[in-house]
Amino acid sequence: MKTGWLIYRKKDAERNRHNITFYENAGNKRGVKILLRYFEEFSYGTSARGLTLTYEGQGVEKPDFVVMRADEPLFSYHLEQMGFRVFNDSYISLVANDKARTLQVAAAAGVPTPESRLARHEDALLVAETLGYPLVIKPRDGHGGIDVLWIKNEASLTETLQNYHHDTFLLQKPVSDLGKDLRVYVVGKTVVAAMLRQRDDDFRSNYCLGGSATRYELSGEEEALVNKVISLFDIGFVGIDFMFSDGKMILNEIEDVVGARMLYHLTDLDVVDIYVEHILKTIG
Repeated sequence: MKTGWLIYRKKDAERNRHNITFYENAGNKRGVKILLRYFEEFSYGTSARGLTLTYEGQGVEKPDFVVMRADEPLFSYHLEQMGFRVFNDSYISLVANDKARTLQVAAAAGVPTPESRLARHEDALLVAETLGYPLVIKPRDGHGGIDVLWIKNEASLTETLQNYHHDTFLLQKPVSDLGKDLRVYVVGKTVVAAMLRQRDDDFRSNYCLGGSATRYELSGEEEALVNKVISLFDIGFVGIDFMFSDGKMILNEIEDVVGARMLYHLTDLDVVDIYVEHILKTIG
């Protein structure tokens, strides 16, 4: 029987019990045992004999695959160096969990991105002056719209920085089409679904913050743009988020540990089942 690890942080596992059950059921259906493992219970490093790994203080038997639901690229890389098959891989984790790096990789490949600058507390006012107001400030490692704030002028930025607990962050020119974005769910090289998220009372359209969501059909031009982003990575399962500027899609970010609440609430798609099927085909 094949086995896989499903790795979560403990606090995230508590919030995602239903999702964990989806993985377990998808494995059971195919004769595969998917075992929940907590990131905090792993210890990893090096010794004179090479790379080391323990779980709950004990040695481990290598599973056939690992589904990583903790955004820890260094840990993912460590597992890969020990011969583990990790989904998503460490490169996606490294890039997607750093918004600045995501935009760098995308822009270098010719993918449209918002006008953004990396800033620190020491130079934020100068950077903002070069961009012009209004601005959006966002942390490099944020999720779910947390600490993504509207900055209307210099006084607003100065006040925000007093309690903004991020060493480096992005300052970004707002796009023209505020309050809506598009999440494209991708498994492997395949677009599973696209969901348009909208909100009238906030420039952030995140579903978890109260935005509405509906299925969206990509045009040929939009699908080509999505495929261009897909081609930059060896994807397991991600969400690629786009904003709209003058009606055209531009890349916002990539979600490595992507949630699927929208799909389960609003469609009949079982994306976890699709993902597990993809993993098993990939490892052979």
